[in-house]
Amino acid sequence: MGGVAVITDSSTCIPSELAVRYGIRVLPISVYAADLDGDEDGERLSVLEAVEHEELFGASRPFVTEYLSAIEAPGCDAAVVITPAGEFAAMFRNATLATELANRPAVVVDSRTAAAGQALVVLAAAERAAGGGDLEAVVRASEEASRRVELVASLATLEPIRRSGPVPEAVLRASELSGTRSVFRMRDGAVEPLEAIASGDATLEAIAAAFRASAGPGVERSTVFHAGAPRAASRLEELLGGVDFVCGFSPAMQVHTGAGVVGAAWIPRPETP
Repeated sequence: MGGVAVITDSSTCIPSELAVRYGIRVLPISVYAADLDGDEDGERLSVLEAVEHEELFGASRPFVTEYLSAIEAPGCDAAVVITPAGEFAAMFRNATLATELANRPAVVVDSRTAAAGQALVVLAAAERAAGGGDLEAVVRASEEASRRVELVASLATLEPIRRSGPVPEAVLRASELSGTRSVFRMRDGAVEPLEAIASGDATLEAIAAAFRASAGPGVERSTVFHAGAPRAASRLEELLGGVDFVCGFSPAMQVHTGAGVVGAAWIPRPETP
């Protein structure tokens, strides 16, 4: 045994090769549906096709027992659990209960973001753990990343995220009234609408502009993410001048956002005094 385990959930969009490289323990989020048995022609739907057909209607976050099992799994002396922002998901509560029941030291860190933004916070913690950091050092690395991480994304439609309820209705109404594709910034657990965007190309330019405005001193790590929009993601990566990785949304995330999401997340370097 030895070292600090880093635990998160599958909404983070961390590529599997990175999870394996750093030994990150990723707990699955289950999705469920009324019926996956067939479309109009009687063909069985895949999970992703069910998302497109709006057959999926919910997702189940990891249970307390799943967090507890991951914390107490062999191979570590302590654990750090990193969850989505508490304003938008309930994983923090389950993870906290698990740490209270655990027989080894464990700390829960609210990433203050979600999806690919959370992935960057997890990677900051995992890199520190892989470098031999103790529990305090890994917690500090994740908390520092959570204070600086930024995420800007565009949604193709507002209906899935309205049904799931994580974004304030006032923000949704403002975007709807503009009659344009919705572009949001998520930072420190808050979501705010950005400028009204009339086209897909302009949307990508707006995300890139937000990135450039924030990343003056450079970035520690960055990613482009998407939900069934690989071409838009590729174009956005070009506009940003390259990122550490490009990732796709899990089916659980698509339940909440719908298909067509594209965005970027990054951790700016702290400005030198």
